[in-house]
Amino acid sequence: MSDQTFFFNLVEVGHFAAYLAMVVAVVQGLAPLLARQLRMPALAGVAVNASVAVFALTTLGGLTLIHAFVTSNFSVLYVSQHSNLQLPMFYKVSALWGGHEGSLYLWVWILTLYTAILGWHGRTRYPQRLPVILAVQGWLVVGFFGLILFLSSPFERLFPVPADGNDLNPLLQDPGMVIHPPMLYLGYVGFSVPFAFAMAALLTNWNSTLWSGLIRRWALIAWGFLTTGIVLGGWWAYHELGWGGYWAWDPVENASFMPWLLGTALIHSITVQDHRRMLHAWNIFLVITTFSLSLLGTFLVRSGVLSSVHAFAVDPGRGAYILVFMVTVLTISFSIFMIKGRAQQAQESITSAFSRESVFVWNNVIFAFACATVLLATLYPLALEALTAAKITVGAPYFNAVMVPIFLVVMLLMGIAPLLPWRKANLAKLRSRLTIPAVLGAIALAIMLVLFQPTHWTAPVAVGLVGFVLGTIVTDLLRAVNQRRAQLSEHFGRATLKAVLANRRHYGGMVIHLGVLVMALGLVGSGLFRSEITVAMAGGDVLEISGERLRFEGVRTFRKDNYESLQAQFTSLDSGYVLLPERRFYPRQEAPMTESGLDSTLVRDVYIIISERSGDKWIFRAFVIPLVQFIWLGTIIILAGLGLTLSSRRRKVKQEAIDHSSLAHAK
Repeated sequence: MSDQTFFFNLVEVGHFAAYLAMVVAVVQGLAPLLARQLRMPALAGVAVNASVAVFALTTLGGLTLIHAFVTSNFSVLYVSQHSNLQLPMFYKVSALWGGHEGSLYLWVWILTLYTAILGWHGRTRYPQRLPVILAVQGWLVVGFFGLILFLSSPFERLFPVPADGNDLNPLLQDPGMVIHPPMLYLGYVGFSVPFAFAMAALLTNWNSTLWSGLIRRWALIAWGFLTTGIVLGGWWAYHELGWGGYWAWDPVENASFMPWLLGTALIHSITVQDHRRMLHAWNIFLVITTFSLSLLGTFLVRSGVLSSVHAFAVDPGRGAYILVFMVTVLTISFSIFMIKGRAQQAQESITSAFSRESVFVWNNVIFAFACATVLLATLYPLALEALTAAKITVGAPYFNAVMVPIFLVVMLLMGIAPLLPWRKANLAKLRSRLTIPAVLGAIALAIMLVLFQPTHWTAPVAVGLVGFVLGTIVTDLLRAVNQRRAQLSEHFGRATLKAVLANRRHYGGMVIHLGVLVMALGLVGSGLFRSEITVAMAGGDVLEISGERLRFEGVRTFRKDNYESLQAQFTSLDSGYVLLPERRFYPRQEAPMTESGLDSTLVRDVYIIISERSGDKWIFRAFVIPLVQFIWLGTIIILAGLGLTLSSRRRKVKQEAIDHSSLAHAK
């Protein structure tokens, strides 16, 4: 095909566009500085137009890469490494982020998207600070384009042109893994926006009354994407890796979990800043650290220092660049924070231990401690190996022993916080409000102990806390509904709807907490009450596990797309459902993959995988996993609550007066 000649094809246009995007990003980063030095304020506005141009040019480069995949243009080295003629079209498009170079390009593409949205969003809302915000984003874009264009280029050409490619990594040929990386990157990169706001606030002495509400919304958006990405990764691992689990405390999983932990702390901490005008400097510290952990995740995955199902092994030069870039961002941002952070002074302080802000501060302490614990356990083995060549592994037993109690304490605080007012609680009223939730929690704990007889203490404690927190959510809503009914004589349904819509931010948070409770039940059920068996079976044999009876019907082989499949069939003797576990072999990659046979209901999953053949029998692993669907259902509820929260309008402030006063102070 004419567009696949070595000397020129469409991808060269994209390559040139990427170089041009980097140049324009430099202009975007320099414009506000030059405007200040040359005393030409109008020059700062160039950054706004530049942000749109950078996104357009980056998009052009990305589209030419996708075109190269779709047309099987194997004159592009990256395409030949991660696609072939038999690869389904769905995966050809998503193969863009199937390797190191393309995944970095996706990162910078998303970064330019956020930057362009900032440019459009901020023209009328925060025009005086917008150039500085865009300048910060621009230098981040330059940093990533430097890595992409000079060390990890997806545009590199290949000659002679091969007749076929190597195929996409079989691990990535799954719908969950197609969606998982973009969601994760939208979360990672999304925290660059609060970071840019925080830098602008420090550099221009921006009054926190304005920027705190803005970064809260951006932080919520990034947190929602990161939550979705993490759970999609767990869903993929559960279906594809054949071990009946969804979270293994893999170092790269930890790399995504750490910014999630601090992002959660940040969202709660900003709420305190909005309501009580405190924790200003702490919030900036959280913003910088959260984004820094996002960069750390990039370093861990892309540097080759980890051996993981998630990691790309690359040469040390690329890893060194990412490390230097991360250290540079950390050094500059924390230096600015140390020099200018004192200007972000809290205007109020905690007046009572029995107040909502006090509980939120403890919430921050616990999430920060949890993050530090995960960070230490993730980096310590790497540091030990680098210094002494000794290899150790910090595995699930350690993390579970540390993180489960932390999570239970967080649930306790989730139940207490909605009952407390800001500033100071009336202890008599607090005791009254605690009664119903405490009774519900005690009932839930007793039911768990009597009916299910758990073997581990965490099950009854967790379920008891679920009952307690659920009680606080319900009683909190009922108080608001009853107040409306008493004042307006509305029927119950209308009063409930109006109460929720009138305070979307608060009840959106309560819906998020409800989703966390549902996930907690899923974690308890799937983690502590699962059944597992490994059996050798011939055709006609019956497998029995946890009341389920499944007859093995035999195996068949077939070929589809770019793989060969060995598929077993099981039929339930009680309900008639059919399970079809598979073992797929991808000839081009010479790699096997498992596909679980799965029957799901709300209360349990029956899960079977093919292990190996032994003589005239097949070895299977079978699981019955209670309540695992609650994890995915809880995530949907969390995202619904997030949408409700984001639909609330920001409280209006006298922007012009505050803006001018803070600018005068900056001068």
